[in-house]
Amino acid sequence: MSIVLTMGACVGAGIVVRILRRWQRAGWLATLGSVVLVGALLAFAPSAPMGLFGRALALTAATRAFLLALFLATGALALFAPLTFERASDAPASVIANSQGAFFFFAFAPFIATVTLESFPLAVFAWAIGLIVLMLSARPQSEGRVGGAAQFLLLIVIASASLLLANRFFDLYPLTPENLDLVRDAAIFLALGFGLLLAIAPLHIWLGPLADELSPLGVAFLVGVAQSIGVWLLTQQMSAVTWLVPRSPLLNALLVGGGLTAALGALLALAERRDARALAYLAMVPLGLVCVGLGTGTPMALAGALVALVNRAWSVALMAGGMSFARHHRAARWQLVGAGAMLVGGLALVGLGPFAGLAANYAIAREASVRDPMLFAVLIVAHALALLAMLRTVWRIVSAQVEEEDAYANRIVLLASVGVVIVIGVALVGAGMFPQMFEMMVGTLGQ
Repeated sequence: MSIVLTMGACVGAGIVVRILRRWQRAGWLATLGSVVLVGALLAFAPSAPMGLFGRALALTAATRAFLLALFLATGALALFAPLTFERASDAPASVIANSQGAFFFFAFAPFIATVTLESFPLAVFAWAIGLIVLMLSARPQSEGRVGGAAQFLLLIVIASASLLLANRFFDLYPLTPENLDLVRDAAIFLALGFGLLLAIAPLHIWLGPLADELSPLGVAFLVGVAQSIGVWLLTQQMSAVTWLVPRSPLLNALLVGGGLTAALGALLALAERRDARALAYLAMVPLGLVCVGLGTGTPMALAGALVALVNRAWSVALMAGGMSFARHHRAARWQLVGAGAMLVGGLALVGLGPFAGLAANYAIAREASVRDPMLFAVLIVAHALALLAMLRTVWRIVSAQVEEEDAYANRIVLLASVGVVIVIGVALVGAGMFPQMFEMMVGTLGQ
């Protein structure tokens, strides 16, 4: 029952944070307690499989480590949410802004089921539920037309149907192994389903409109946590269906899509000035690197892809926290904290410095340079442009005119959030110094 108990704790944490949305300090303390409780349940939950509605839930060492890594990003985003606190009122915009952390907890509960369920169709269903719950935190920016969140809800339905069709082909092919059309169709629907929800170019066009309706924290949860769950689901399916990789062009599709995603993400980020959109486009660059790592098909690149995935989640969480400091607290010291957090998160995101991204970039680039030198060059240029876009954003914050401190700012919450920034920064450095912690994930997926 421990896995179900952990999911229940996430739901309970979301309810508590939602109830305390009017009180900034109380909400932050409740969020901190919830993060500690859910993290402890994940860390010490027994590994024995359990049955639920006729299906098995298994918390292996690999899934536990992966969920803990993503929950660190989720907890950080929930703890950063009080930084955007608005004067309490019954206005829908204020209610959503003051209870963002609740949606992160609500969405993480089905994500736990996605990773632990030993059934691909049910895992897809759980993943879709988590994405739909996250869309409840969106705030439409216009009237009279369909917004980005509504468009994404439609894409969730289309992508889920595509993945379920792919699963049907997985079941049919072993019965008629001479029918190679089933292999091709399975790869097409698998690529379409994951390509839509992971925003792999050229299926990324929904990302900008949706970012306009989500806060930077919401975008960070989407690209850092929700999409990482999808990549994990893809790698599990590639390992489970042993005939899929050697008999289909899936690896080539990942290589091409990864190169396009990294290049377009860097170009879009360089031309973008809106915080949420810039963060979403910057996150496309390491996503492209992850796709290339999966597409090379080697254990070294797979290990690098997993490290890059976790590094991406922590980096975008740190950058979103920095944006929350910089945009909502105009005193000089908080502007510097925000700029510093964005700088550290941005350097980690592009793989520079003593962060986890450096080891991941090296592992993937080494394999990509041997397989396709042109793709390697595209990745280098894309990361350079992403670095330039990030530095430009940080410089705008540093050079902006500083205003007086908000009299309603809660200094205890601000100082505690600085501690969260330090924790994420230390985690990024620690993962960069000891990337071998992800070897057990690779070993499990490779079996």
